[in-house]
Amino acid sequence: MRKYNYSGYVFIAPMVILFLIFIVYPIFFNVFISFHEWNGIDVERIYTGFSNYKKLFTDPVLLIILRNFVIFATITIFIQALLGMIFATYFFQNLKLSGLYRTLMYLPVVATPAIIGSIFSRILETNLGDLNTLLRSVGLGFLAQQWLAIPRWALISIMGINIWQWTGYSMLVYYANMLNIPGDIYEAATIDGANQVQIFGLVTFPMLRGAHFTLAILGTLGSLKCFELPYILTKGGPNHATEFFSTYIYQKSFDFFDQGGSSALVILMFMIALVITGVQMKLYNKNNAEKAVN
Repeated sequence: MRKYNYSGYVFIAPMVILFLIFIVYPIFFNVFISFHEWNGIDVERIYTGFSNYKKLFTDPVLLIILRNFVIFATITIFIQALLGMIFATYFFQNLKLSGLYRTLMYLPVVATPAIIGSIFSRILETNLGDLNTLLRSVGLGFLAQQWLAIPRWALISIMGINIWQWTGYSMLVYYANMLNIPGDIYEAATIDGANQVQIFGLVTFPMLRGAHFTLAILGTLGSLKCFELPYILTKGGPNHATEFFSTYIYQKSFDFFDQGGSSALVILMFMIALVITGVQMKLYNKNNAEKAVN
């Protein structure tokens, strides 16, 4: 009788153990805590059933968070993708110094959001901030705003910073996918008499379908767990105008010591991420299947 070789399991055991400790256990622990009243310090936890979820769905801040998430995700993903595609198309032409410009555009992606938030908090400061100082120096003082103190401008400012930081990533994704498009397709389109606009609309754009879905999925999940920029710049204010799931979870956990409520919000965020990713992946696989058939 042939002996089964178990040596392979020895090599994957460390990774499985780490996965169980740092991924699976926290998820189940969050689910457990969401049914309890606990301040995160005391040993005793009081079972409260679904009361944390009832409080969560009657919390008016939750509607603000959902609104901010939808606005933030929709606008940032669309603008980043649009600008990234435009710049990638420009760099794809192999124009002079395009390699240098690609590197410079990607630099903000490498910087941590904490550093970027600290820099822009100085730039957008009301009285001595660089932006308002510049506007006043050129005679445009009437355009100076309390960028981080007015609810509307605070959210717009954070979206603008996020777009500035991550457009380089969208550009790189599109650029890499453009390099993988066979040159024969472009030659055939040129022979058929297509101009540059027609080639982009009928050849390049459809061939970038995978990049579109990749950026949509990553952008949605990034918007869902957005934390550093709003926390550093506004701490979710003013009046929850820049509140997101992660900032409110942090506030509930460490300011209000409401671990049960924050765990319920974590579970809700987790479920939203699963649903959104599932829908996007289904659409992605459907489009790939249709593409394969055609």
